Amino acid sequence: MLTELLVQDNSITDPFTVQPEVLRAYHEDGAILLKSVFGEPWISDLRVSADRSLSQSDNYFHRQRVWENDDVCREFCLNSSAPAIAAAFMGSSKINLLYDQIFAKTAGDPATPWHNDLPYWPVRNGRAITLWLALDVIRFNSGPLEFVAGSHLWKKWYQPFTVKKDGRQAAFYEGTESAFEPLPDFEAERNKHRILCWEMDPGDVIVFDGMTVHGAKANSSAVMRRGYAVRFTGDGMTYHSDREVNKIIVNPHLKDGQPLDSDQYPAINFLE
Repeated sequence: MLTELLVQDNSITDPFTVQPEVLRAYHEDGAILLKSVFGEPWISDLRVSADRSLSQSDNYFHRQRVWENDDVCREFCLNSSAPAIAAAFMGSSKINLLYDQIFAKTAGDPATPWHNDLPYWPVRNGRAITLWLALDVIRFNSGPLEFVAGSHLWKKWYQPFTVKKDGRQAAFYEGTESAFEPLPDFEAERNKHRILCWEMDPGDVIVFDGMTVHGAKANSSAVMRRGYAVRFTGDGMTYHSDREVNKIIVNPHLKDGQPLDSDQYPAINFLE
């Protein structure tokens, strides 16, 4: 399902209303495409930020926490419509920015393996969501995201894995076998699931749950595709570093069980 959804920029102070049928589809599938959410100058400015980040790291998964050193990304994460959209889909009166991330698949880049996100993040006891913004035209042959519809409802925390610089799976993290579910071969099981995959235009956004199993196709086109992902958490989420594996986004100032509110995970409130 896709939805035509026009959002006024800089509407952080306004609650964001999601049509009931859109929210219902999101809760059923765990991912949804929203068309034409952001326009200029966001797209042009974020492309510049993305290219700057790409010039600083060639590791597919290491372009994280960009907002902390980039004014455009900071403004988008905290003062655009993005936080209000996240709050609306999670039904939260307060959200926290967890981190942001730049993704780019150049021509010939391989597929991104199937996984779900929360096993990699130092948070528990609440909901998390990603807003994935297309910065380029993305077609089925240029590395679009794919989602296993409804997989967020399985409550399966799949075993996390390390990746190579180009995003391919390397090996499972040692010592995580007993803490997480074995990761199925979703690629071999494609015909057993309903797979969601959308072509996107610049300004389109995919909203998806932190537990939704997803990956991305290989880029067999001749052009690069860039995306900007912003991760938010909802009401009740607390810090939990016991078994997280993404060392880039840990917070050394928080203890397990504490609220996320901090300079690293700023809070945004939507109460009247």
